[in-house]
Amino acid sequence: MYNRYGWQFYHWHIEPSSKCSLRCPRCPRTELPDTPWLNKELSLEQFQNAFTPDFISEYVQRFTMCGDVGDSIYCKDYLKIVEYIKTIKPTCHVYTITNGSYKTTTWWEQFAKISNEYDTINFSVDGYDQESNDLYRVNNNFKSIMTGMQIMGHQSSAFVNWAAIYFAFNQDHTDRIVSLAKQNGCDSIQWTKSTKFSSKYDGAYGVDNLEPRGEYISKTDRYERQIQKLKNRIQDNEQYMTTNLQKYLHTRPVNGIVPLCKVGNRGMYINAEGTLHPCSWTSFPYKAMSYGDKTSVYEESFFEKYRHVLNIKNGLSLEEVLNHDLWQKFFNSMETDTWVECSLKCRESVVDQDYAVGYETN
Repeated sequence: MYNRYGWQFYHWHIEPSSKCSLRCPRCPRTELPDTPWLNKELSLEQFQNAFTPDFISEYVQRFTMCGDVGDSIYCKDYLKIVEYIKTIKPTCHVYTITNGSYKTTTWWEQFAKISNEYDTINFSVDGYDQESNDLYRVNNNFKSIMTGMQIMGHQSSAFVNWAAIYFAFNQDHTDRIVSLAKQNGCDSIQWTKSTKFSSKYDGAYGVDNLEPRGEYISKTDRYERQIQKLKNRIQDNEQYMTTNLQKYLHTRPVNGIVPLCKVGNRGMYINAEGTLHPCSWTSFPYKAMSYGDKTSVYEESFFEKYRHVLNIKNGLSLEEVLNHDLWQKFFNSMETDTWVECSLKCRESVVDQDYAVGYETN
């Protein structure tokens, strides 16, 4: 029933919360602070109504818990949601992406107890102390981040990854980050070369002095990622990505687009407002995006128009949303229309480039 359109529903990308304590310069919540999609969250009851035990057992292999504008751990029911998933399917891969600030020792100990060896937690930390990390992760609390990382690294069996973006302030201090990561029991470090600097985009990151040297800026249209392993351990996600690579290689392009959502690389996305999207890129909250002679105006986009219909908060189950006439309309439109977001992110040349260098597009 769920795969009748040929989509892979085993990977779900969830934004449990659009709340965050940070004020990162390039985050939409900083650039567009008055928009209505901030400070929302999914409740345990809403999550359970959408993801029933039968649905999780049969169709879900991975939950990526990461928001467009929020941090997963600030969802008040987050521990309950993870515990619900792990009780139903202990082998389900729960991938938590967080800045890690301001949670207590008790909270992290509870999270460590719930997590198991199938899970991953990604701590997004660019600095090596409070002062350096605050240059981009504005309003972070470095001490609490290190507490959470240490507890997850030493008291849980989850795979712990330190994720850092190259900036001017850390490009010559990567050894300090490596040292801290090892002390805290991290399994790896994910180094990201971003595109969002003023040499590539006017006004990007807002502050020119954050831009690193050219060797630390992505040469592609999207970011580049490299994984530095600190332990001889393979996370559950690596086998998952290998499987998706094979599926991608056999995916038929549609209008010059390779829909990564269809092969499960980009998880089907539900944001903190409860709206279902094929991926988080199609929920992009800026006012307009342009590509070639096409322009996408956010207020007129398909998912903005129907966000109260294709929504798990209005009492519909996922089965009802997926079988809704409007959702079917979207599927059919992919065969005839070129979506601006898809053209930017999933055009065949970009996806080929990504897989050629071997980094994850999620």
